[in-house]
Amino acid sequence: MSPISNQQLKTIVITGGASGIGLETAKMLLETQKYRLAIIGKEEAKLKEAVESLDASPDLVTYYACDLRDSTQIKKTVEKITATHKGIYALVNNAGIYPFGGITNTAEKDWDEAFDVNLKAAFLMIQALVGHMKKSRDGARIVNVSSTAGILPNHFALAYSVSKAALIQMTRTLAKELGPSNITVNCVCPGIVKSPLHEAYHRNDAELEEFYMKRGAAFPMGRVGEPRDVGGVIKYFLSEDASWVTGDVFIVDGGRLLL
Repeated sequence: MSPISNQQLKTIVITGGASGIGLETAKMLLETQKYRLAIIGKEEAKLKEAVESLDASPDLVTYYACDLRDSTQIKKTVEKITATHKGIYALVNNAGIYPFGGITNTAEKDWDEAFDVNLKAAFLMIQALVGHMKKSRDGARIVNVSSTAGILPNHFALAYSVSKAALIQMTRTLAKELGPSNITVNCVCPGIVKSPLHEAYHRNDAELEEFYMKRGAAFPMGRVGEPRDVGGVIKYFLSEDASWVTGDVFIVDGGRLLL
């Protein structure tokens, strides 16, 4: 089979693409040689380093620094992406933050920030790109990365759990609305996955590895997840094989929710 020309490649936008699940998903998509990527991250230096690690030509991967808490930045970033890429096939809303806190110690600022990044940014990204996606002759895809916390709330993670639950409901609602436009909307709910999300809450590598080992040992699969475990599910939802799958909430947690 002859390789697909650059003109035939489908463009996928990935938020939170500088590390963890987002970056691993980007690697897996590039391996298919079917897509070109527009990757969004918060810090330009880290984003540039991550994109360089993909070792792909600039015509296959472009990157955009954007603070997803800022609706003006989101609008300008989408304008840049659509000016560079004339057709948008898919959007992966992967960016997320994890503030700790229950009802008595969750600051209003932390609540607002969790909803801005975990939910509102996904809404704004979809709203800004859906018109372009409706023009795709092969249909289009939206994948939202939620969390098992959106199904079974995490202890002392009120804002995170509620915002991720809302993302699941937005997925289902938009699946109904956008289905007639041949756009599928699906949701992936990872459990505990090795990522910078957890690194920020541990003092050193030894403490982090102990956390992964102890938590993973309690799961039916005996380990926590790797970014590639989740990336494989995202890759499926973006593929032609998933053209009749929409409104799905796919749990990737090594059996954690069975406990």
